[in-house]
Amino acid sequence: MENTALILIAIALILLVIVIGLLSVLIYKLLKERPQAPVETPKTEVKNEPEYHPVVVERLKEAKSFKPKRSELFCPNHSDEPGEVTCSICDRMYCKACIKPFKTMHFCKEHLPLIMKHEWDEILTIKTSTTDPEQGVRLYDIKKNIFEKEQIPTYIETHYKINVDHDFIETYLVLFGIKENVDELKKKLKNFL
Repeated sequence: MENTALILIAIALILLVIVIGLLSVLIYKLLKERPQAPVETPKTEVKNEPEYHPVVVERLKEAKSFKPKRSELFCPNHSDEPGEVTCSICDRMYCKACIKPFKTMHFCKEHLPLIMKHEWDEILTIKTSTTDPEQGVRLYDIKKNIFEKEQIPTYIETHYKINVDHDFIETYLVLFGIKENVDELKKKLKNFL
């Protein structure tokens, strides 16, 4: 009889533990589903940003607008691939799969046939220097403008000459255009010449 009483007490205790466990799970789920009151964060003092001169404020606004667009940093044909090499005609950045080397330059798949099918003539040669690089930069800007606004393809090659007398290397930028467009391009570059 004592054994039976002990077994019944053990079973009752096990059932009690199970019931308490189930009640705990039920209470947890009810509390979890109940909407909670928003937690208030302690208010902190807002620090005043330093006041800038109006000219500085305008420059900061301008600087924000100069951020490059994401699309300009990635290949136009593969939006997930970063642009690595610039086409010598259109100046757009392409991934390695979309750009092909030709001589010492690189061309996109669209402009490589253009290079190979046409005769190209030298339009303009300028000597550049490290002390005054602005003329070379201006030539690249003009080349890009002519292509973007008028769709006239050109490319620039860099040539180096060794000046033995003065013991340094001279750098020349040579602008090339399709033979049929040379006269028109020379007119457009008249102010540059």
